[in-house]
Amino acid sequence: MAEEANSKSTIESTTNNKTEADKNQEKSKVTIPPPPEKPLSGDCCGSGCVRCVWDIYYEELQEYNQFYKSNPDVKLS
Repeated sequence: MAEEANSKSTIESTTNNKTEADKNQEKSKVTIPPPPEKPLSGDCCGSGCVRCVWDIYYEELQEYNQFYKSNPDVKLS
């Protein structure tokens, strides 16, 4: 009986270790989305719009760079 208890304990311990390893592996698989798409030269009308396509692009690029810097384990997708 004592042997059965020990073997069950060993199996549970192994299962818990696998679960922790899986969690660590998932953390290391964090992928970063592709960078924002740069507007084409014809996308901007040149009229000085309040919310120009370039303004939007640079805001998205800044968010992208902050995300990239805040996640050192990120792998490019």
